[in-house]
Amino acid sequence: MNKLVRSATLVVAISLLVTSCSKETEAIDASPSPTPTQAPVTLWPFTQLSGPADAAEKPVLAIKIENDPSVRPQYGLDMADIVFEELVEGGMTRFISVFQSEIPDEAGPVRSGRHVDASIVSAFADYFVFSGAARATLNYFSETIPSSVVAFNEGAPGMHRTDYHRMPHNLFIYPQDVIDSGKAEVSKTDGFFVKPTTETSIAGITINKIAVMFSKASKPNWTWDEATKLWLRDDGKNPHMAISGKQLSATSLVVIRATETDAGYKGSTGGYVPRTVVTGSGSGYLIIGDTMTEITWTKADDVSQMKLADASGNIVHPAPGKTWVEIITTSGDVTFTPKVAPSASATP
Repeated sequence: MNKLVRSATLVVAISLLVTSCSKETEAIDASPSPTPTQAPVTLWPFTQLSGPADAAEKPVLAIKIENDPSVRPQYGLDMADIVFEELVEGGMTRFISVFQSEIPDEAGPVRSGRHVDASIVSAFADYFVFSGAARATLNYFSETIPSSVVAFNEGAPGMHRTDYHRMPHNLFIYPQDVIDSGKAEVSKTDGFFVKPTTETSIAGITINKIAVMFSKASKPNWTWDEATKLWLRDDGKNPHMAISGKQLSATSLVVIRATETDAGYKGSTGGYVPRTVVTGSGSGYLIIGDTMTEITWTKADDVSQMKLADASGNIVHPAPGKTWVEIITTSGDVTFTPKVAPSASATP
């Protein structure tokens, strides 16, 4: 065989080898690519809305905000993840406003603490901001609230007097100054209410108005707004606005019935200060969207979360969004206005 033939044979052999390898490579490349793993969605503990990876470790501020009609509109109240409304002396109410996912530039007016605050803030707060309290209440706080919850009182970083209102209604706080102080060893939180392990839905009656009566002097209403799918708050006469110009609103409301005892001292109005008890158990209502269902609540102790259960014993939880908790005592009440379906037009 001459060189030319040998060369031709060699070229054919190499060509066949390359073709074979090419097909083998194509076969490997054609195999399906592995499906990328989807990162889990992180939620803010109180609102259950999407948040950063470290959402549960972000600082939680519980700030006591006044609700005297003379101080409305309040600062920062519309930015709270969850708000607790409680009865104080003189038939008035005050708020524990909880901030984590949104931090307002300024919040207030800041007012004094009450016994019931311990059973709320002990379950989740890193900072508890209030403007003093009666000696009996301060003693109760020291015995009850965990040392991990740092109290911010008048004179603390961020606390300042303003000319917005007359004293004692002019004490305000810069919440970011509280966070920047670094005084609390921030711990992971899972919110105030126990979350169900499986997805649940509530069944109940459809309503469009909620009238809450804490006393003759404090009777806030909530009206369902179909356009925004939110509950809008009024004070019985006028929309309850925040200083931002927004009407106070909520995606979900929790109304719990609690017992009321005597706190053991008199307030500035001269009457005995009521003590609301939110440990143990009781009845209540969960309102998600325009649907209200009856619930029972249980809270083992001050530091425990509160568990809400429907009539079948299923754990239920507010929907994603902002929540308001109305804590009414034996002297208060709540009424619901059912939504009336529009009548069908007569067939011609």
